[in-house]
Amino acid sequence: MKRITSLSLASLAFTSVVHAQDFLKISGHVTTRYEFRETDPLDASHALTARARLGLTIGEFNGFSAFIEGEGTQGIVEDFNTPGGATPKAPGGTAIGDPNNHELNQAYLQYKKDGILLKVGRQRIIRNKAAFIGNVGWRQNEQTFDAAQVGYSTDDFNVTYAYFDQVNRIFGRDAGGPLTEFEGEFHIFDFDTKVNFGKLGGYAYFLDVTNNGNVGESNTIGAFIKTNGGLYAEFAHQEGTSNLVGGDNDYTALYGHVKYTQKAAGGTGTIGIEYLGDHFKTPLATVHAFNGFADAFIGQRIGLNDKGGNYDGITDIYASYVKKGLPGGLTFKGFLHFYMDGELDDTYGYEADAVLVKKFNEDLTGLAKLAYFSGDDFYDDIKQISFQVDYKF
Repeated sequence: MKRITSLSLASLAFTSVVHAQDFLKISGHVTTRYEFRETDPLDASHALTARARLGLTIGEFNGFSAFIEGEGTQGIVEDFNTPGGATPKAPGGTAIGDPNNHELNQAYLQYKKDGILLKVGRQRIIRNKAAFIGNVGWRQNEQTFDAAQVGYSTDDFNVTYAYFDQVNRIFGRDAGGPLTEFEGEFHIFDFDTKVNFGKLGGYAYFLDVTNNGNVGESNTIGAFIKTNGGLYAEFAHQEGTSNLVGGDNDYTALYGHVKYTQKAAGGTGTIGIEYLGDHFKTPLATVHAFNGFADAFIGQRIGLNDKGGNYDGITDIYASYVKKGLPGGLTFKGFLHFYMDGELDDTYGYEADAVLVKKFNEDLTGLAKLAYFSGDDFYDDIKQISFQVDYKF
């Protein structure tokens, strides 16, 4: 009989630990942020919040894996308002959408092999730059989807379909009703393919929010093109129903987005126009990524309100400039927006945004973000400053 030595036992134990580490993987993401926000005529708000996510990946075995992640957000300085029944509360203060909240952020089973994807459970879904379907990644509490999705991809082609009946929104469990979650039936299709001059893609989103009549139902079909020369163009048609619409509550609306990106002055410059016709809405989008970081048009873009009947679509004419490699390893991002209604008759205002990013190492990143929105007529001025530190492992 072969002798089992202490050295072989140690080797066996080490091998078992290695295999366990391969099978079980812990991940985490901690974000601490100070945010100042003032919307006239409300009082200025100050929020110092910390958010932690801790996840566990189980697998992978022959393409199968599982993931579970908890998320917790806690205010340290709580001089700000949050919607609904969420806390903190500062009467008369400007709203900041980072409530105290602790919840199951993601929990799903997945099969991913040979270009096939099957995924069931609570999950993050981002489609096509998050302009229509996104996770609202800027806010501390993430938007997730209780969904089942299937997809197939190659080096040149991708197609996905997802069905979900609940969207877990950013305002937390205590906010209540549709602030906590959108309920209904949702079907989303996406595809894209590489071509000689760049990429072509399309989508079809059939959204029916049953617990908020203002948002209601929307069916959106669109297509986009992205060229190797820096041109991006997108067009979409939407039909839907909403309590914001008079008469029979039915509407049709158009969406368009054209932008051109080119290297300039040692950085990258972009000019563009994004257009949303009256009543066109994107209730599941990462709205913060569009129409300025001051978030002046969130309620209208989601479809929750129309500014008392004054909102008539939006035309966002914008320019941006990104410069990397600045002293101290900083990256600068600057944005200018000029807003008009969908008919180009009225001016909503303008906005200037600036972002500085410092990547200290692979795990630690710092960020400063400033936004100033100057509103015309029925839009109020907004001032916002944020400082943030992110740590991932």
